[in-house]
Amino acid sequence: MKKFIFFIPFFLYALADFSICYKKYSFIQNSIPVTKNKSVTFSKPSNYLYYDPFTGLYVINHKNLKTVKFFRNAKLGWWMAGIKQNGIFGGTYASEGEFLNFSKLSVKVPENSVISDIFCRAYGIGGEKGFLDSRKIIHFVKYGYWGDIGIGVDENLKVLYSDPFYTDIKPGEKILFINSKKATPEVYTSYVLLGKNSQKISVITNKGKYFLKIRKLKYFYTPLEHYGIKVDKNLEAVLPKSLADRYFLKKGKIVRVNDKKVNSFNELLYLLSFNKNVTITLENNGIKIDIPLRK
Repeated sequence: MKKFIFFIPFFLYALADFSICYKKYSFIQNSIPVTKNKSVTFSKPSNYLYYDPFTGLYVINHKNLKTVKFFRNAKLGWWMAGIKQNGIFGGTYASEGEFLNFSKLSVKVPENSVISDIFCRAYGIGGEKGFLDSRKIIHFVKYGYWGDIGIGVDENLKVLYSDPFYTDIKPGEKILFINSKKATPEVYTSYVLLGKNSQKISVITNKGKYFLKIRKLKYFYTPLEHYGIKVDKNLEAVLPKSLADRYFLKKGKIVRVNDKKVNSFNELLYLLSFNKNVTITLENNGIKIDIPLRK
């Protein structure tokens, strides 16, 4: 007998009966069929097409006899539930995930569950931190990447760092409009993160107007890659052969940029935002070496 788990007061049960939806989605186990030949899961598979390390979402090849139809524009406060083969986890739509963050119900939902309203319309997929909404799922299944315009922003659309090789936008600027729409986290997500590679967009900040192309988002990317230098989240840099041969150093930790101390990856991104030509200081075994980089 299947186990049903309801986190809904009994006197409200009649208003939020997901039993019909359970019949519709009870076949869901560890993956969710999105198209006839692609499914998604938060459980690491043996083989996969795409993987997003930020959300933990995998896209896999899968022959599906039936698929889940996804809807958009769920409203905060709606009765919703995470449904899969082992039960129903019911609550209300509590918060919308900004940027690539997860949305949340008023209760914890299990991984790889379908997030459904009481009319059995699917709006997302349950994960460890909440649920990923349908727009992000459909985009990642189709393209396998998120969009980027060479900047990082906070929840107020203030620019935190930028790639000077890609845009003239600088840290401290505030985005006001994107494609003539008032800039909000929702608008930024729609036009940038869910944008197509090479698609053109216009961005207006408090400093000027810019025309940019969407590129694929790369995690732990820094402008130093224009010099062939790879950097991890701990600031460990690996030099290309040309630089390694010149300075007799294959790798080291970045400790300074233009004589300014670097303590974190985000600080590194900020300091690299202002000039293409920089001098980085690497430390290896207590020895510090300055490496001027010029374009």
